[in-house]
Amino acid sequence: MLSLALLIVATQLFMRPVVAIEESEYISTAGTVFFRPVSLGTDYIRQSVHGIWNHYIALVNVSRENERLKAEIADMQEKLHAVRETQLENRRLKDILKYSGTLERRSIGARVVGHDVTPWFQAIFLGTGSEAGIERGMSVATPQGAVGRVHSARHGLSEVLLVTDSRFAADVMVERNRVRAVAEGIGGNFCQLKYISPVHDIMLGDRIVFTGFDGAMPKGMLLGTVVTIDRSKESLFQKITVQCAVNFQSVEDVLVILSRPTIPFRQGKE
Repeated sequence: MLSLALLIVATQLFMRPVVAIEESEYISTAGTVFFRPVSLGTDYIRQSVHGIWNHYIALVNVSRENERLKAEIADMQEKLHAVRETQLENRRLKDILKYSGTLERRSIGARVVGHDVTPWFQAIFLGTGSEAGIERGMSVATPQGAVGRVHSARHGLSEVLLVTDSRFAADVMVERNRVRAVAEGIGGNFCQLKYISPVHDIMLGDRIVFTGFDGAMPKGMLLGTVVTIDRSKESLFQKITVQCAVNFQSVEDVLVILSRPTIPFRQGKE
């Protein structure tokens, strides 16, 4: 059967007219010319879609990688911030420990845990209280200068009246020439010096320190520096403003001097 089929095909090829063969080749060529642009266009669209899809997948992967890198950077920045905070805290504690060694009295470090937010009082709160031996009237300071006096103390909490509070008053003197005065708080970051005669030589930038005579603060502790002087002829005393050495809004750690004042705590004007 296979031999018969091959014989029939061969016979048809030999017997087929040449014209028919040429017509068949013409039709095939025409079909190729007609369908080739369609084929090329289809192939171009396929390749374009394939490229766009690959590009989209690449963008998705890049976006995910960016998100991962951003998360890693944020985590590293948070850790770096924590390290810096630890370094600053260690530096503050070292300064306080070193300063406590210069005092002749026993002292204890305490952390500031809050500020009095009322406009009438200038006070801060410490996270240490009577359980550590803190009592009313004890001095509070930093290596930069005086902070205030303990106004009240209970277990786990102490209220400190700042030297800028209007209820605070203490005996002070000009470090340069030992002229004495009374310092009273006037709010903000300032105190005023009272009872200094116009005959006394007071200069801008003079350092004001505590005398220690009234027990308000240890002798020689810095209050601040003179920033304004008013020598009015109509007044019996000079009007002098002192900017405190300590920035009370940013103080975080303080030193409480664990000794009772020898003289009752003097109140300023109520």
